[in-house]
Amino acid sequence: MSIKRKILVFIVAMYFTALSAMSTTLPDNVLQTIKSQCPNVSVRFDGLITLQDGTIYIPVLPSNPKRNAQGKIVSTVPANRKLSQKPDIVLFDSNFALLRVIKSKDGKLGIAPSSQIPFIVKTGIFPQDMLVPPGLVIPDDLQIMMGDLKIATVSSRVNDIFKTTVGVDSKSKTTANKIVPIPYMAGKTLLVTTLDSTLLSVIPSDSTTPKFTLRLENLPKFVQPVSNDDYVLIAAAGKTYIDVADVKNEVLAKKIDLTFQPSEIVLNSDKSKAFVSVVDDQSIFVIDIKSMSLLEKIKVKGYPKHIAISPDNKQIAYQDKNTGDIYTLSLEANYLNKYVYNASNISKIVVDGNNIYLLSRTENCLQVIDSEIKDIIYKQDLAKKPVDMLLIKDKLYILCATNELDIFNLNNFECIRALQLPAGGFSKKLVVVPNSNLLLITNVSDKKYYVYDMVKNTILQTVQTSVYINDLQLLNKRLN
Repeated sequence: MSIKRKILVFIVAMYFTALSAMSTTLPDNVLQTIKSQCPNVSVRFDGLITLQDGTIYIPVLPSNPKRNAQGKIVSTVPANRKLSQKPDIVLFDSNFALLRVIKSKDGKLGIAPSSQIPFIVKTGIFPQDMLVPPGLVIPDDLQIMMGDLKIATVSSRVNDIFKTTVGVDSKSKTTANKIVPIPYMAGKTLLVTTLDSTLLSVIPSDSTTPKFTLRLENLPKFVQPVSNDDYVLIAAAGKTYIDVADVKNEVLAKKIDLTFQPSEIVLNSDKSKAFVSVVDDQSIFVIDIKSMSLLEKIKVKGYPKHIAISPDNKQIAYQDKNTGDIYTLSLEANYLNKYVYNASNISKIVVDGNNIYLLSRTENCLQVIDSEIKDIIYKQDLAKKPVDMLLIKDKLYILCATNELDIFNLNNFECIRALQLPAGGFSKKLVVVPNSNLLLITNVSDKKYYVYDMVKNTILQTVQTSVYINDLQLLNKRLN
């Protein structure tokens, strides 16, 4: 390769590496053409394109983009194909290109032969934040297109997260492990973590046992589905980054490094942003979910825990883990950070307007704090050890570890002791089932969860599981 050619490729690589440090955005006119031919196409934050039938295209960013391009397709291989006909190579008038990932008869992944790829495409570069589908092999004479990108192989650590763990054999499962889920639970998937294992159990809603398990690098701090459950954000103890797992393509798509260990996460109402507290810094980090990139770091008072976001997305409330002080953080431009109250042994916080709702595990009560007057305006006794709380419309659903579910009406500040759960174990968490009146109620020491109807105020189903449940997240889809 000539020196001039090497210099050109280096400059292109550096340019697009800088661009893709946040995320790879396809040109608007190219994206419009793609969606006009394949309306249900999925475009990942790193530029990877997946058609509805699972066909994958890798974008190639041009070294010499043409000006005044309209985003039209100018050639394909084979010739005269629409994108919906899945050609191996697609070249646009801007010199932007797509390469189809081709699976051979023996299951290996590759792309079109080098001889078929136009020279202008060979001068381009893959997005530098992109994870290439695992096992893909690039011809030797196309290695220059990689830039600093590391091509993943089947044995790469980056793909281990979706490997079935040894000892979990789907063929050995019997019909005794199957259950008939109630309406609204069919076709969903439970992501379950325990207190003492690095495994994430993936359990279909029609089963009591994991279909497979995902091995994390350490004990999980949180597992959070996002982007219509296409991705899962995962934080592990002792790690300074958040893993982004791509559920559809079954790969670890990205690492978002915060330089501090993430501990808790909350999403705004439209799930476009995630707010993350960390173990050892007085900060809250903001992540853009669309680009899976760090937007900013907000310096705050104290070391936040029990972070909660208001339904109107205007503020966050949290407790300083060192002092017990309760603070609010305005999410408007000035990020006003205000001290409100001091409380001890708090297990959960909910914020709505001027009211901050605190669960006290030692006093076994709900405290309502007015953030303006900075004092308690209401206090309600609960069953022993309240551990979780959800704000749903005008009610607080409060779960107590002593197996009781209490409902607090926000309209008249009246608490109705609603339901005594079956004895045994230690109730832990409430999980909303999307588009339904259902809650899942977990039990951390009794290997079960309940399906509770908020309208009928009754338990509809008790599901015995093969694993203990510390945390549970619900995917609104079934994983293959």
